[in-house]
Amino acid sequence: MTEICVQVFKKLEEVKKYVIENGFTFLESYNNHDIYYTTYKNEELKKITYKELLDRTIIIRNIISKNLDLKNLVYKSKTLDNNGNVIKEIKTKVEIDSVEKAKSIFENSGLFCWCDYINQNYEYRKGEVVINVQYVKELGTFIEIEEFNSIKNKTDEEKFEILSNIIKSLGFPIGNDYSCKKPYMFLKKKQAN
Repeated sequence: MTEICVQVFKKLEEVKKYVIENGFTFLESYNNHDIYYTTYKNEELKKITYKELLDRTIIIRNIISKNLDLKNLVYKSKTLDNNGNVIKEIKTKVEIDSVEKAKSIFENSGLFCWCDYINQNYEYRKGEVVINVQYVKELGTFIEIEEFNSIKNKTDEEKFEILSNIIKSLGFPIGNDYSCKKPYMFLKKKQAN
């Protein structure tokens, strides 16, 4: 699966309004409460790359909406290009019954929690394109787009370019990183304070 995520330098409500005005239809909203655990210790986190950290990270993910309360353990395997863009991601997940029990197991086994945040999600569709407008309190507003059916047979690099062009066409003031790594951004912000 190829996806892109870019930071948008506008307020959440402005982005949501603009998306509707440009022909997208609202689908749903939900929150991801993501808690990241790793085998690395706190002092080691300043010396390693995002890829190294993620390769040794397990996520406790709680997806919550009006009609949903889904709890999973998630492992992500990401393929990065030479520029650090995530061009492919494979997620392995298993359903669990308790976030608190999972946290207790991880902490008692010596794993370190390096990120704990809530990602607000607002999904919109136009044709086969689904965009996810996201807000993280500590970081700001983001847009994420995943590959869709008509591009599934293209190369990962071609998919990345197509998705990037869709984001650019929306006309938002955006950052240069089309593979925003929100948990890593969150960690770096925490380390800077």
